[in-house]
Amino acid sequence: MRWLLTFTDKVLLWLAALCFAGFLICVSLQVLFRYVLEQPLPWSEEIAVYLFIWSSFVAAAVLVGKNEHFVIPVFVDTLPSRVQWVLEIISILLCITFCTIIVLKASVWSYRMLPFFTPVLQVSQGAVYAVLPFSGLYMILHLVIRLTEILQRPSE
Repeated sequence: MRWLLTFTDKVLLWLAALCFAGFLICVSLQVLFRYVLEQPLPWSEEIAVYLFIWSSFVAAAVLVGKNEHFVIPVFVDTLPSRVQWVLEIISILLCITFCTIIVLKASVWSYRMLPFFTPVLQVSQGAVYAVLPFSGLYMILHLVIRLTEILQRPSE
């Protein structure tokens, strides 16, 4: 199972990088056409926003999976290892709870947004925001696997 997650992490990081590159290209084109050529592109802002959203949430899902999200461990590092182990379990359970709420609420929201289309591109907004439940589910998968690994490890 771990090799499959490693593979999907790489694929998703490439997807996030491609989305971010597309975002940079769209913003660059937007500036070029608006301020240099004085012929603004109507679609560039819309695409840039959606590519940035996808890039951010896909990359965040992978970083949570790799346990590389933002953490300030100053206080926790001073505690005994048994307390650190318990706090790590509590932290993962809180993250799973938060991600579950995201998945549930974002799924409903994405479904409700399916009949609405973006102004310029005419793409379903539900499809655009489907990245929210997708990334939440991916985070939960990683967190559950990390939790099982921690529970199998002795608390020292």
